[in-house]
Order: sequence, then C-alpha cells, then structure tokens
Amino acid sequence: MRANFSIITALCALTAISAGAATPAAIEAEIKRRAAIKQAETPVPAATDFIVPDQERARVTAETVYNTWRLSMIRGSEQAWRSTTSNSRQMKVRNLIVSQKGSFPRDFFNASQETPKLENFVFIGALQGCNGYTMACTYVGQMQLGNGKAAENAYVLEFVFEGGRWKLDQTRFFNLSNLPEVKKRLHNRDLSVLKEQDGFQPYDRIPITPPACSSPALIGKVFVDCPGRNIDMIINGVSLHEFDDERRADVISGGLKRGVNTITYKIKNRDGLERPSMAIGIFVAPETEGNSPICVFDHILDKTDSGEGGSFSFKILNEHIASMNPKFTGKKPEPYHVVPLKTQKK
Repeated sequence: MRANFSIITALCALTAISAGAATPAAIEAEIKRRAAIKQAETPVPAATDFIVPDQERARVTAETVYNTWRLSMIRGSEQAWRSTTSNSRQMKVRNLIVSQKGSFPRDFFNASQETPKLENFVFIGALQGCNGYTMACTYVGQMQLGNGKAAENAYVLEFVFEGGRWKLDQTRFFNLSNLPEVKKRLHNRDLSVLKEQDGFQPYDRIPITPPACSSPALIGKVFVDCPGRNIDMIINGVSLHEFDDERRADVISGGLKRGVNTITYKIKNRDGLERPSMAIGIFVAPETEGNSPICVFDHILDKTDSGEGGSFSFKILNEHIASMNPKFTGKKPEPYHVVPLKTQKK
C-alpha cells in the first residue's frame, strides 16, 4: 500500500491564451520577468508604512463604490460592474468562467449571489498601502453562512486606485467568535489592530492583471497542499498561481490540452513554520456526468523530504480521458510523478 495514498485521495476529492510550444526555459524566464516587474513597480511597504486616511472620507468612498458594485451584481449590469471592479479582478473572473467552458459575462451574472448590505455592519476603520494606491476597509456585523448560526464577523473590503478612481477588488470575512481580544479592540475602534493583523491590511502590491486565456480543450484544476511553504507556479505559460502555507484547488486558466503540457514552480520554505507532507496535483476535470477526475501530474513529499520545484512537461493521452469513464476496463494510466511514490514499510 502506498504511504501517500491519503494525500492522493485528498487530491481526487478536492477536484470536482494557449501555451502553444512554450518551453520550460521560456516559462522560467517569464516567472523571473514578472517577479522583477513586481519588485520594481510595487515595493512591499512595512507595516509602519501603512497610511491612515481620513476615516470619514474613506468610509464614504468605500460605501459608494461597494453599493454601486453590489447593485450591478443584482441587476446584471455589466457596465456598472466594470466601472467599479478592478481590472485584475475583471480578468480573473472572465478567465475563471472561460476556463470552465462557460460564457462570460452571461454565466457570471446568472450565477452571482446577493452580497451583504453594508447597513447591517458597523464601519471600524480603513488603511491604505502602496503609497495610497490600495485600501482596506473593515466592518463588523452578524453574518449567517449556509445553514449555520449567525455569528459576528469582520467584513473586509479591498480596493485598488486605478484610472483616477477607487475600484473594488475583492471582499473577505472571518469569524470573530474565537478572537475575543481582536473583537474587543475592533469595537473600540483601535486602528492599531488593523496594522497588526494581515487580514485587515490593504494589498502590499498592486494586483497584476493576468493575460486573457483561450477556451480550453480540457478543463483543468490544480490542487496544492503546502503547509509551511510558498509556491509560485505557472501552467502552460498562462495560468499563474501562488500558494502560501495553505490547502487550495484552483481552476487552470486556459485549461489543459491533449498531448504535452508544461508546469514550472518554485517551492520556498516559510521560516518558523512546520513542514509536514506536501502535495501538488493536476487533474483533468470531468465534463460528462458520471465521469471522475483523473490525475495527470503529481509531486508528493513527506515531512522528511525537501524539494525546490522545477520545470516539467507531462502528457495527457487518450487513455487518460477514456479512464475517466466508470465503464473503462483497461489499465488506468499513472500520472507523471515528479518523485516516485513511496511504499509503506511493513
């Protein structure tokens, strides 16, 4: 029995512009080029570099932009949505839908859910970063998620200043039930807590707008479980991903294709954090009801191993696609293993 069977099972459970002839060397160069642009154009400020703007002006700005954005989602107004949404987020949303063979913007507005009303929340404070080009505004209020009980959450709005106006990039929330001291300080309007907790902070870099992807031949997903590690990744020269000490599955922008695909990534250890087993898996997602995802690439390490990443090419064959059908009777093809899977010692 494989020692890493549980990791492979988890990989399967969490997966429900074409690269052309891009070489691993070319992709590696592209990662370095984009990293250099990030460093040159958007230096990372220290926590002491956060700007505390006029709080009332920040609140009015945030609520005007957010409420317009929210109404655009409810009414399905593409023009209003684009006018209040950052360029980076627009492209990310578009690529996500196209990469799943959907129609943008139709499917986006058809699937959108109503977002919270800010009048149900209390404004706590705002911080700006990147020399005033990013802003995070924090609110606190009761939220009910799914069938659970309503609980007090922090609701953080992230903005980017572009084209002479503030635009919403994303929203996030987190439960305050297990954070009594943070909750108390927020209610006391203690703005120093916003500087101390990264969940309340504005972006330290202007989000990069990804390239527009083409409609995929195959829908692909990448799953990464990288406790104690940071991974920068690019798939088929288009799909950019960053994973930081987390467990997450992403849709691959532009998808996968039959034949040769490429992936380049760098693994960096996070200082001061434990590094148990790590897993990277690339899957072809089923498009036919009843079919199962198929893993076509993996890189699995246990806590005694180390790895820096690299550039790899892997093939998706007709046999991979055929084996997704539960009626397939042939030998199921193995994924490309960066390192051989270990066998369990008896």
